[in-house]
Amino acid sequence: MRTDAASIPDWRDAARYAALLGADRALFAWEWLRRDPAYRSAADAFEAGRSAGLATPGPERFGLAAFEAAGCAVPDARPIWRAEVHPLVLAARPGAGGAHRDLFDLARFSALARIVTDEAADRLLMSDGLRSVRIDAEPGTFGGGPVHLNYELGGIISVEPPLLTLRRFLALARTGCFSRVLHPAERRARRWILLLRAWDGLGAGADQREIARVLLSRSAGEPRWRSREPSVRSQVQRLVRSARAFARGGYRRLLD
Repeated sequence: MRTDAASIPDWRDAARYAALLGADRALFAWEWLRRDPAYRSAADAFEAGRSAGLATPGPERFGLAAFEAAGCAVPDARPIWRAEVHPLVLAARPGAGGAHRDLFDLARFSALARIVTDEAADRLLMSDGLRSVRIDAEPGTFGGGPVHLNYELGGIISVEPPLLTLRRFLALARTGCFSRVLHPAERRARRWILLLRAWDGLGAGADQREIARVLLSRSAGEPRWRSREPSVRSQVQRLVRSARAFARGGYRRLLD
């Protein structure tokens, strides 16, 4: 089902997934992507091809601005999702002048920042490993010291995600900290963790009975549990079905 199983946590150990309780959706999506054998193969081929001077499929195939090591888990991972798949990307451009207090100095946030630059854009991610802010600007915007930023917003419905990112960015720029109010815990985090654990259990060879016993009810390990606890049987069937759907690409909905 996947390679490099050593980087995937023991699905029976809830503590190994605990960091995800505070993670944002973009990082949940990353946890699914890094488990994708196609992604792992492409990332390995890209590195090998670059060393040999060969052209190989790039990270944009997977919605990323750059390949992130598949063995890198939350809270250490810093995936930079492209705006095409992640509406919470704020577009900005450098402006002339501006009062000193309006200048954004990336040096203040060097511990949080990662930038991928290509011919199209500076793609900036600021993240503490659980919460993040993503900004795209023209190449060179963030490399020349403090900059006055103008923000590109438009529409009625489509403006909401980048507008939220702008509010989060302004709070971060003003205080140096991610706002707990603007970065609330994901309400479905526990459910998404169960899906990941179920998928990891399947990858480790567990059947539905074992998954039900570990994740839902200890009594599922007893004889005739399917007839004695039909609700648990239904729950684990739904859990496994949903986990498989997420693994087939359904996790992309987390980015919308």
